[in-house]
Amino acid sequence: MTNTNLSGKTVLVIGGSAGIGLSIARIAASEGARVHVASRGVTNREGNLEAAAYHQCDAKSEESLDQLFKAIGRVDHVAMTVHESAARLGIDTTADKMNLDAVMEYCNGKFFSQYRVVKAALPHLASGGSITLTSGVASRATMANHSAISAVNAAIEACVRQLAKELAPHRMNAVAPGVTATTTYDAMLPAAKEDFVKKIAAKVPLQRIASAEEVALAYIFAMKSGYVSGSVIDVSGGQLVA
Repeated sequence: MTNTNLSGKTVLVIGGSAGIGLSIARIAASEGARVHVASRGVTNREGNLEAAAYHQCDAKSEESLDQLFKAIGRVDHVAMTVHESAARLGIDTTADKMNLDAVMEYCNGKFFSQYRVVKAALPHLASGGSITLTSGVASRATMANHSAISAVNAAIEACVRQLAKELAPHRMNAVAPGVTATTTYDAMLPAAKEDFVKKIAAKVPLQRIASAEEVALAYIFAMKSGYVSGSVIDVSGGQLVA
């Protein structure tokens, strides 16, 4: 039986300065893990996790990621929550209005950044270690103006299944959150954001959106359950069966 305790384990959260990533870091630290948090900008410790080691890293740069993993050394679990804002890029629209350069930027930020993390992590990943990526419920849910967003998220999930076989006994998983109360949608105008959240909540069986802490627990589960690999863990309030 594998050790399901995070105590003494080294956990790296990339994109861990806020939202879901910060919640993952807090839960891991509360369970005794040695937590490292990496983000693109300089993180202000005030209001964040005092016990964590903070690193500045750009997931769009292989060199930056290599430097990050060399600085940390051996790592037991990696959680990747970095993403691009579809709303900021304006790709939450119909195909006839789509800016393909913006789609490529979204793909680079969400898909290729995560693939870069996998590549950089492998030489440093401990035996029995895990990497958990982030997709989204849009990978399989039918949602208006989400063709490009759905394609990128589906690509992440397909990649995870292939990598789980290719990289075993290392474990590869993805978490697919539904709409979550984080800064992800802050690029939307306030009225549009409020309307979007209300419409999504009305379609979800639980009649609300997720908290960051609720989604974070799925990443912790993927770290601790040694027999979970090649899986996509949905945290969508039942949206996929609505």
